[in-house]
Amino acid sequence: MKQKSLGKTFLWLFLALPLLGFSQGTVSGNITDSNYGDPLAGVNVVVKGTSQGAISDFDGNYSISVDSFPTTLVFSSLGYETKELTVEGPTTLNVTLNESATGLDEVVVTGLGTSIKRSNLANAVATVSNQELVGTTAQTTLDGALYGKLTGVNITSSSGAPGGGFALRLRGISSINGNNQPLYIVDGVYVNNAEIPSGLRFASGANRGNEENSANRIADLDPNDIQNIEVLKGASAAAIYGTRANAGVVIITTKRGSQGKTEVKFSQDTGFNTIINKLGLRPWTAQSVEDTFGAAEVTLYNQAIANGGLFDYEDIIYGETGLITDTRISASGGDEKTKFYVGASYRDEEGIIKNTGFNRFSLRANVDHTISNTFSFSASSNYVRSSSSRSFTGNENEGGLSYGYTLAFTRPWINLFPDDTGVYPDNPNYSGNPIFVRDQAINEDKNNRFIQGIKLTTNVLNTGDDSVKLIFNGGADFLANETFVYVPETHQAQRGNQNGFIGVGKNNFTNFNYQGIAVWNRNAMGGDLALTSQAGISYLEQQADLIFNQSTQLIPGQTNLSQGSAQAITQTTSTVKEFGYFAQVEGNYQDQLIGTLGYRFDKSTLNGDPNKFYGFPKASLAVNLHNFDFWSDGVFQRLKIRAAYGETGSSGAFGSAFTGLNQVSVGGIGGSSISALKGDPDIEPETSSEFEVGFDAGLFNKVNLEVSYYNRVVSDLLLSRVLPTSTGFGSETTNLADLKNEGVEVGITVNPVQNENFFWSSNINWWFNRSEVTRLDVPAFPQPGAGFGLGLGTFYIEEGKPVTQLAGNVNGVPTQIGNVEPDFQMGFFNNFTIAKQFDVSFLLQWKKGGDNLNLSRLLTDLGGTSPDLDTPEGIARNGSPIAAVRFVEPAGYLRLREAAVYYRLPASALSFFGDAVTGIKLGVSGRNIFTITDYSSYDPETSTNGGAGLSSGIEVTPFPSTKQFYFHLNVNF
Repeated sequence: MKQKSLGKTFLWLFLALPLLGFSQGTVSGNITDSNYGDPLAGVNVVVKGTSQGAISDFDGNYSISVDSFPTTLVFSSLGYETKELTVEGPTTLNVTLNESATGLDEVVVTGLGTSIKRSNLANAVATVSNQELVGTTAQTTLDGALYGKLTGVNITSSSGAPGGGFALRLRGISSINGNNQPLYIVDGVYVNNAEIPSGLRFASGANRGNEENSANRIADLDPNDIQNIEVLKGASAAAIYGTRANAGVVIITTKRGSQGKTEVKFSQDTGFNTIINKLGLRPWTAQSVEDTFGAAEVTLYNQAIANGGLFDYEDIIYGETGLITDTRISASGGDEKTKFYVGASYRDEEGIIKNTGFNRFSLRANVDHTISNTFSFSASSNYVRSSSSRSFTGNENEGGLSYGYTLAFTRPWINLFPDDTGVYPDNPNYSGNPIFVRDQAINEDKNNRFIQGIKLTTNVLNTGDDSVKLIFNGGADFLANETFVYVPETHQAQRGNQNGFIGVGKNNFTNFNYQGIAVWNRNAMGGDLALTSQAGISYLEQQADLIFNQSTQLIPGQTNLSQGSAQAITQTTSTVKEFGYFAQVEGNYQDQLIGTLGYRFDKSTLNGDPNKFYGFPKASLAVNLHNFDFWSDGVFQRLKIRAAYGETGSSGAFGSAFTGLNQVSVGGIGGSSISALKGDPDIEPETSSEFEVGFDAGLFNKVNLEVSYYNRVVSDLLLSRVLPTSTGFGSETTNLADLKNEGVEVGITVNPVQNENFFWSSNINWWFNRSEVTRLDVPAFPQPGAGFGLGLGTFYIEEGKPVTQLAGNVNGVPTQIGNVEPDFQMGFFNNFTIAKQFDVSFLLQWKKGGDNLNLSRLLTDLGGTSPDLDTPEGIARNGSPIAAVRFVEPAGYLRLREAAVYYRLPASALSFFGDAVTGIKLGVSGRNIFTITDYSSYDPETSTNGGAGLSSGIEVTPFPSTKQFYFHLNVNF
């Protein structure tokens, strides 16, 4: 049997298939780490070429029944090199495994029911292990934890508030009007990653819901529950997922139990966060006060100086030190029949603004059970309760709530603190008092969520050369979201207007999906050719019921909706259904040639014709040159060339295919009026077509190199166009444009030193992406909702130009003034183990190039409070006409993203606890420790427009980003 049989046995073990065969002898022993001598739990031990296997227990012991001798046993574990040993008969066999320098034996998902060894993979699929994700420092959210760890992935913070808010882009922009966030799949469940506005825009005057800096609901997942992540960055890898995969797919596998002694783990992280960068006060003097505001203001300035000095309201609002605690406990174990993992965690994170924070309680239970030699069953259950208080930041129009707006116009010699009776003074320079807003106004959300995944596997046939199994998997994601916004009637911008505002949102989401898959594995040509075929069906349904209630003209002091005399309610409901067929076949000839062909047909109720199927093909080929007879070792111990092609899709937003009806007053003629947005009954999904080529190489027995080039064309982009008034409509959304992304990704892994007392591993990820609008069937236009017009700067959609360009009026002509896309990005991770007891690691992230539109500085310039207004640069800038080009700044940076030092207590110290404690690790770590940048505002990672659409690179008074520091205690029982 060739190595493809080994890949198949990995797959069977990962799917918890029953063990087959009748014992004619037993091989047993102990498995340890070759560097440290520690026992290795969870190692797969397989009789090569069969599905007979066992797993080492907590102490590294294993025992496997063997039908006949001599035979070959295969020992494998994630993060270790696979070892094959021949045994002649029943015996005791102790084994040591070496840490893997390349991860080539890692199993990667290639289809909805199959997987493949990384060494045979034809795509650049990025993977992140639990250790890489959370092993260095504590992480608030999953998407934020991926910074700098993957090639081809651009991450931008849309809010520095606790609980996140991130824009995740895989290989560039996938859609102009639609969602650019990837599809998230957790243990087979298609999970909801919605941004849910709280409705504060109705009180603050913000223009759009995406300006409310809401969190992504992927924040509900505890990153510590995750075992590993696979990121299918492009269509060539994600084609088998069809209509939902245009922006890529993130496949998450959570922790599971293994056979052996029950292991209990307890972890406690305690830390704090502070603002990364403060802008500081303008260095005021009596003369600069008079020059800016006039002589009358100097008197107020002098009085403040005499009474103790100026008020640094930036420090007062953003200067809190937030306490962070994260407590986790888990238990895992099992026997040959049943394996389990249960865990609970609670994270409580205070923000750098008083009365802000995020907390999350998570409870998880994963069970794998072998019912018989024919059936096996897996279940993954996760309950989450999370809540956040995000206060008021971001864009608004004279609502007097957003801190950044208020601080831009607030003069530091004005006392805005409450008097002895608790009355807050009005701000004489702007429509809101930031101290009042901080202390009295509320913007919060609560989430109750239950995610349930199931998988049932049935072995239909197993003859040695042929095996057939049926897999049913899927699950449900239930999310109940509640939002609450309250602005008291005593707020100065409310008086005489709304006279107080209450907004309550009740939002319920239900997602459920299932797949039915048949998988046929066949060994042909005497075992030289291994074929893996699969076919099946897929169904996804998404239901949403969004209710928003608001009340104004409040009775003083009341926070109940019914206590306002002006009330309004809106409700939006939607149901989306998608169904697909798919088939795929993989062929492996002697681990030399590995090819894949696949096709998927999908239909969706979001398309103009909900019954029309759209096809998404895929094809790939990998050639392992080092496995051919002509190969001889030299500099290159391993060389694989690969090529892949695939297509994916993305349907339009709900409602694009039909013309809706607007509400009218009760008793209105006809009861409704036709919407100004005309539906397009011929609307089709956006489609990505991607070609990828690359090579993987192993050099000098120490270096692993992966290089990829991709070219991705997105066709039939959905845009809104203005219609002639004679049609009776204002606009319609239809297929009007194409764009392309092309880029290069390079990954290098090196283990320079490996010995008993010192181990050093290093990893470099380097990548860039270039985009271009290649077809546009309408005149060039500022993208609605992605900026503030050509006067202040916006994303501008123009044929032949990058989709990420920023444009503004220059001499009355729309002109590119910047581009948010970086020249390149790089992550540099290093890990050291010293004297077997100390672990030291750090991650540097470098973003070269890319621009931001800093409209926060526009506001401080207008308010006369920019810290640099007295410098030659500030004087020159403020003397120019207000134009977008004034506020475009380079947004590159070098950041120490993560760093940590851990100490593992030696076995001699653990003997004090007897057998009760098997391991203790102490550590200190930090995140966003320092940043080197020319960008003048709080953080070069910024987005005022949330995580969807063309979101990154435009700043309007964000919630400032933070740096975090932790102390860690981990105990194993």
